[in-house]
This record gives sequence, structure tokens and C-alpha cells, in this order.
Amino acid sequence: MKKAILIFISMLMSNILFAQERVIDTVKSPKNWDINLDIASRYVWRGQSWGGKYPVAQLYGNYNVNDKFAVGFWTTHNFKKEYYDANGASKGYQELDFILNYAFTDYLTLSLQDYYWPSTDKQEGVSNDFFNFGNDGSQSIDLQLLFDFSEKGVPIWVTLSTLIAGNDFRYKDENDEKGKQNFTTYMEIGYDFEAPLGLNISPVVGAVLNNKAEYYTFADYNKPSFVNLGCTVSKDIQVSESITMPIWLNYTYNAASNKANLEPFGTQFLVAGVTFTY
Repeated sequence: MKKAILIFISMLMSNILFAQERVIDTVKSPKNWDINLDIASRYVWRGQSWGGKYPVAQLYGNYNVNDKFAVGFWTTHNFKKEYYDANGASKGYQELDFILNYAFTDYLTLSLQDYYWPSTDKQEGVSNDFFNFGNDGSQSIDLQLLFDFSEKGVPIWVTLSTLIAGNDFRYKDENDEKGKQNFTTYMEIGYDFEAPLGLNISPVVGAVLNNKAEYYTFADYNKPSFVNLGCTVSKDIQVSESITMPIWLNYTYNAASNKANLEPFGTQFLVAGVTFTY
């Protein structure tokens, strides 16, 4: 952790950082396109680190059809070819997501997200075919309700996320080849507030509510578990009169009680980074 802090400080001074940040895809920008690029020290998603400790590039954006409807995408890649390292831990990782957002109000957005995470090399029993939502596929569909009350003067956001299709199956026994859709659900609550020195601080609490399909590999399988307890500290760096570049540092703690399952993965992550916006 000390090494990660030193990395963050040195990168902060040069305005080139690595990070991961929370993004709530609401439809509020008057521009047609919002394009962003993150350079991140690693990829952590809901308390789970995929792709080891390697830096990633994350390109994402929205096309705002109107003030309520937007289509978007999100990508990440750590540019490692081997899917697992010599010890069997996650190494190479890539993901491509497609997103549809509809803003019912200025605080409620419905989001449909297609997650596609093909393996970086060939894996036995794993299909990388797009539109394969079976139990050997690498794709799932996430239906989300995104509540953001900042426009109401309350800097709180709530995410309720349920997998409605794809590789999210639970099985009655070892012979149940088809399985049954589990509808794994995740809930997250966060808060934003401003601090001295132009810092923005965002603590968050996220929990998996039903994980019998083991979709969240590094969580408890038979009970709800708090996999994402964390906080992000960010600061906007004024590059020019018209360009602002956010930099941030994120801490995540996975509080799942299944420590044997977490041991090869880790429970604490410190991630630092920078966002470039077009």
C-alpha cells in the first residue's frame, strides 16, 4: 500500500496518474458526444480486481440522442496476453460494454448494460463468441436503476443492479447442465462532499445481495456480503482556461467473510488515476 501511495504522489506532480473512478451514466450533457479516457493503475470492479496489478486504459463515452436518452460504451484493457499467471491468478483482462440509458427524471435513470469480457487467450470450456449468453459464455446483461439526488441539493447516489440474462446461473446439483438464472443483485450507496484544497470526497458502501450463482467470484456465496467499502478522493487540475483534468485516488475494501476465497485475490486495493475528457 505504501508503494501505491508513493506512485500516486509522483504521478500527481507530473499530472499523469493511474486510476479507477465511479461513473453514473446520467443523460444531462447538452453535447451529443461525451468521450473520456482513464489511465488506471489496475481494474477494480465492485470490490474485485481483474487483470492483476497491471495498469489499464479505459475508454468510455455516451452519445446523447436527446435530453433523456443516450447510448454508450465502456472498455478496459491491460494489454497482457496471458489470461492467468503461473500461479493461476488473474492476469490478462479485457472488456467491452454497451449501454442504453433513459432518464425518467433528473434523479432517476434506467440503464441497460451488456457486459462482454472475452478471455485474452484460449481457455478450455470458455466461449468468447459474442451473443453467447450460455453457461460457457463471457457475456451478461445488467439492468440498473441509478438514483442521483445531487440536482435536488442532496449529494447522494444509489445504484440497484440486477443481472437479467447471460452467464449468471445456479445449479441444483452437479448434473444440472443448464442451470437456472439467478438474477444476482448488487446495491451501492454513495455520498459526495467537497473538502478543503479543492478536493472532492466520495465514500461508498456496496453489497451483493444474492450470490448463489457465484457471479461475484470474490464474495460470499450463501449470504449478502459487503464487497465494496471504499472512498474516492479527487481533484480537478486546470490544464488551460477551457480544459480541466480530474485526478483521483480510490481505496476499496472487500469485507466478504469467506477469507479463504479472498486469499489469492486480496481484500484491499489502492488505485490512483487520471481522466482525459473530450
